[in-house]
Amino acid sequence: MSFPVTFYSVKILIFLLIIANALALPSFEEAREVLGSRETNRRKALTNEIWRAGREAIPLLQKLAEEENPEVFRRALFVLQRLRMGLEPDSPAELLKLAEALNLAAPESRASKLGELLDYPEGVRVALVFLDGWTADLQMPPEHIFKLSELVTRVVLERRSSWEIFLSADLSARCRGALVAALSWQDHPIKLQMIANLASKQTKKVFEMSVTCPDRIASDAYLAMARIATVHGEVPVALQILAAGLHEDSSYDLARAIAFLEVGSDLPPIRYDGNWLHELNLFRARARKDFEEALRLASKPDLNPILAYESNLASGSLTLPTTEGGAVFQSSRALAALHQSFSAPPGEPDIEALTSSVLIDWSELARTLMNLACPNEAAEKLSSEGQFLTATSLLWRTNLREKALSLGREALSGPADSLQTRMRLTLASLHFESGDREKARDFFGEVITTGIQQDTRLQLALKLGLKFFSREELLPLASGLLANQAYQRAPSIAGLLPYHPKVSTYWYEYFREKDPDQPPLAIFKKVENLLSNEHEQAQSIIAEQLAASTKLSLPTDILYQQALFLRVPGALEMIKAASWYQLSIDDLFLIARDDSWDLQARKEALATALSIDPVNVSLHWLNMKLNRVNLPVSSHLPTLGDPGLALQLVAHTRKLETIALVSELVDLRDHRGVRCLTVLGNAYLKSGQPVQAARVLQAAICGEVATGPQPATGIQSSLDNLASYFEARKLTSSTSSEKEIWIERLDRIGYD
Repeated sequence: MSFPVTFYSVKILIFLLIIANALALPSFEEAREVLGSRETNRRKALTNEIWRAGREAIPLLQKLAEEENPEVFRRALFVLQRLRMGLEPDSPAELLKLAEALNLAAPESRASKLGELLDYPEGVRVALVFLDGWTADLQMPPEHIFKLSELVTRVVLERRSSWEIFLSADLSARCRGALVAALSWQDHPIKLQMIANLASKQTKKVFEMSVTCPDRIASDAYLAMARIATVHGEVPVALQILAAGLHEDSSYDLARAIAFLEVGSDLPPIRYDGNWLHELNLFRARARKDFEEALRLASKPDLNPILAYESNLASGSLTLPTTEGGAVFQSSRALAALHQSFSAPPGEPDIEALTSSVLIDWSELARTLMNLACPNEAAEKLSSEGQFLTATSLLWRTNLREKALSLGREALSGPADSLQTRMRLTLASLHFESGDREKARDFFGEVITTGIQQDTRLQLALKLGLKFFSREELLPLASGLLANQAYQRAPSIAGLLPYHPKVSTYWYEYFREKDPDQPPLAIFKKVENLLSNEHEQAQSIIAEQLAASTKLSLPTDILYQQALFLRVPGALEMIKAASWYQLSIDDLFLIARDDSWDLQARKEALATALSIDPVNVSLHWLNMKLNRVNLPVSSHLPTLGDPGLALQLVAHTRKLETIALVSELVDLRDHRGVRCLTVLGNAYLKSGQPVQAARVLQAAICGEVATGPQPATGIQSSLDNLASYFEARKLTSSTSSEKEIWIERLDRIGYD
């Protein structure tokens, strides 16, 4: 199935037609003569022609509305009013009626009439035109404008099909500022994308309007507007926005972004004398790597303990924060042991005292013991808390494999329960990673006999088993294939087919529906044959499914995945339209990054993604690479020091400038910030900078314990980071005895 004219081509055609109409507008004399004539058909045709020209016709209509001939000015005024209401010649009569009622409504009745207009399926575009006109009226009370803006945004957020209209409408800066303020406190996952989009033009004016809202706007709205200003190279505007937010904020989080921008752009410090001045100066010192000044500022007695501690760590100090005034710092016993261990020359912590402590959480304690290069003690503590799988993996990965197998055998000698099954999977995986395929088969073979009850584990188990068993041998494990409900069959299907899970399940169910009694193995072969040998037939089937979708009945997510996987003709256009409804640009980014797509299609996908999410740093990096354009500012500045964005950017660019600055400002309560420290530390070590590596890795290791439980980090990753730290300390040792201690610790965790 093919589409001779793409959606993109149609958009170009429409654009050209609009321009042609604008250029073909009749002269004032011709319009005056025809609109005043008695030839009904000719008069009606010209009226619609002028109307369809849109805003381009407004100057002509304004001049015609001043004519003395009542026929001319009445018809000109009729079209002019409807253009200003966002109506078109073919707008439904009901929409025209609602718009006229709103146009005639008294100020106190506007909200109710606006609500009636918004209830109409096509009313959002017209409502935005009215809102744009009201915000232009400087006599209209601000509280009325923001109340009406809230009404519009609430309806828009509930109606996905109106998002493209909302974000692509040609609105004034004042109107967009009012909408930003209204969106600010909404609890919606795409709120910040919308705010950045609304502020992408005339950012300063949008910001100035938004802060006139009688109710203050949320702090993350300041960040969104500052980020889009930075993308456009307007760093002073971004700093102005952040400073205004810092005045209003209940925390010092925006101070990090200000320090990041100032130092990253080499601009002089902004003038600020608010509540967070001390914290801002502290972040400035850290960003400049002025550690002496940072330590001095961090010693202020009433400074937040976490901020004081992270500042000490970023500066290379191991001083524990004060607990004066009743402040209790998390995991102080564990940190004391770490600091004693990491001091120069390193001491040995009292393991017995540490393991008997009841003052800290056991998981923090186990992590601390591992960080002290005591894998045996860590595994013992983990086992005592029932964490046998983690303990086994830890021992295995520190080359204590006999102890790992011994602990594993204890679990396997117990009842045939979930723990035993999970332990077999763990040992099978560990043996397979180490290259012992036969041992992996031995452990996994028992799993096939006992079965797996948890669906979430089944899919991963099947994918692991396929590495050393045939699909026929694994079928007994996938008993869910014979279940009555499709959702019960899905984990087995996804685990036994080598495609995207949604692609696999869709086609399995497609063939199963034709004959539910056929054996699963036969269905698997049909799916693989279709997707490998009958690609065009699969495309045709999906294209037919997509054709049945409408704006009111959007395609399901699974159809989007099929269209991309099969490269269905028109897939790009469909994904572009869907992205406007979802404001999710992941699929577009996937197309833009994939060089197996046509270059023009990749550029189209990227352009659409950028129009939806104009502050996405990954998209801008790809745009620089694909279209050979440059941002007005350094590519790392739009992150505003956000560690998550910094990690995304470094993953694409392989350049460390972003995380190098972010790591000096790191918030230890953010696991992504700790990750920035470890990435930077390992990079420093590889480039022959052990002093810098030791400083940031030390901060990462201590920070993880200091701030409590973090999202799970793979044991191998933790051990690698720990080994890097020990290696850095070994390279910076000043005496042979000190060096021997770090060598011994490297040996203890299985590194040399």
